Amino acid sequence: MRDGETATPNPTPVDAELLCGEVVADGRPCPRREASAVLREAWRGQGVAGLLRVDGPFAALVRQGGTQWAYRDASALCGLFACLAPDGRWHAASGLDALAGLASTIDRQALHEYLRLLDIAAPRAWLRDVRAVGAGQALRLPQGEAAVEEPPATSRTTPAPPRDFQAAVDELARRLATSVAERLSDAERPAAFLSGGIDSALLCAVAARQRADIATLTVGFDGAPFDETPVAARIAAHLGLRHEVLRFGREDFLAAFDRLARGMDQPMADPATMATVLAFDHCKDHFDVVLDGTGADEAVGAMPPRHVRLAVGVGSLVPAGLRRWLVRGMRHVPALAGYTPVLDFEHPAETLMRWRGFTRAEIGELCGGPVSLEDTTFYRTFARFPRRAHFERYSALLNAMPCDRLTQAMKLTGLRVRYPYCARDVDGFLRQLPTPWLCLPGEPKRILRALLARYVPREIWDGPKHGFDFPLHDFLAGDGHALVHRHVLNGRWLARGLLRPDVVRRHARQYMAGDRHSMFRVWALVVLGAWLDAHEDLT
Repeated sequence: MRDGETATPNPTPVDAELLCGEVVADGRPCPRREASAVLREAWRGQGVAGLLRVDGPFAALVRQGGTQWAYRDASALCGLFACLAPDGRWHAASGLDALAGLASTIDRQALHEYLRLLDIAAPRAWLRDVRAVGAGQALRLPQGEAAVEEPPATSRTTPAPPRDFQAAVDELARRLATSVAERLSDAERPAAFLSGGIDSALLCAVAARQRADIATLTVGFDGAPFDETPVAARIAAHLGLRHEVLRFGREDFLAAFDRLARGMDQPMADPATMATVLAFDHCKDHFDVVLDGTGADEAVGAMPPRHVRLAVGVGSLVPAGLRRWLVRGMRHVPALAGYTPVLDFEHPAETLMRWRGFTRAEIGELCGGPVSLEDTTFYRTFARFPRRAHFERYSALLNAMPCDRLTQAMKLTGLRVRYPYCARDVDGFLRQLPTPWLCLPGEPKRILRALLARYVPREIWDGPKHGFDFPLHDFLAGDGHALVHRHVLNGRWLARGLLRPDVVRRHARQYMAGDRHSMFRVWALVVLGAWLDAHEDLT
């Protein structure tokens, strides 16, 4: 197409189906039928580029001229899977369970990825012949092999950033206020999650200026390392908002665990998922719309901790054999023992992983065969960047790592959760800003901090922060390690030969004997065992 020309609309009829989530158009969330019409119009004459401009977390299926496209928006908060049936036809669904009858064989590489990372990232899925659609991708599903269809490069252009940092803060304030207003436009009983961190605090501060009736909610845990309620309470009090602390007991968490084992699309071992399901259940009974701060981390990016930067930038240059020799020696020298993370890794990518899963050698022993992880989304994303591109690499990995905790909790509870940071105008604006406006040494999330300081004094919120966490060891060790006994030592799934039972039980016994280093490994086995025993139709 030459400059100045416009696309000629394709006269072939278009059918668009909203499979999951919701679409925001004309300043409000659309009813389902209207959302499908928005998707049809976006596709006509523009194709995939048109869908990229549609706002909202959603998954959709578009059919035109005998071909179909499965599209998942960039937030990836709605699941989307496609399966090639034995007859050569493709089927798409927002849940993997809907496709289980077409492909029941486990993908061994997906099993390896789960054991290493405790989740499975698109395009891989738990079942062979099933493909998960990636964030912001359209998967073209003709007869035969599927292919990712990319929009023209011109459709991804963004406006120039503001003239200076303060102007950028002003523009973010405007865009975020608009996004919040759109997502609360149909709310009669609104609420927002408030963890005490910058993302959720800013969201609540913006919402408080629009809706005095919005309630704030924090999930509290007994024990200081996990309890975020004091700072959240101070923020809510300053904003003049009602604040509610949700605390759940062991029996609540056990019930949520069993529910997730039955209802999750595929194994996923984020330990905070149980608390998320319980919080969503509570909100479903008391509120009609809840705001969540997810999306800010991904849009703004982050710099990894100093020891990770040293491990990737310097430690990775040391030969593996020498690294192992140095680590053994350093552990016996108190002054050097704290520096072992700079050298103690199998692959530098693992220093950026969220959880300490099984090593490659341990996975090989569990599975009884060779293991390759280089083709996973995580490792491929890591390899895209030069050694010292720390901010760019870690920010890309934040986007590449699944956020299935929220996806599965929304699926199980049906709660209407909305994510203002994921709005196209907010997310796109933040991503094109210069890195120093997003992150400076000692000042992560710089632009969000500057905006929050306009609404809430820094002394109220500016302190150490950890992510939404969960007291996992107490949960696993409770009732005499009952979960480990039930789902690992005595799980029915062990008879199916997926993993070597003797090796599985050895890891469990080591943890029960006091090896806290293996906690996440055993947690991965507990989740896997519970999920497999609840899905015995899978081989």
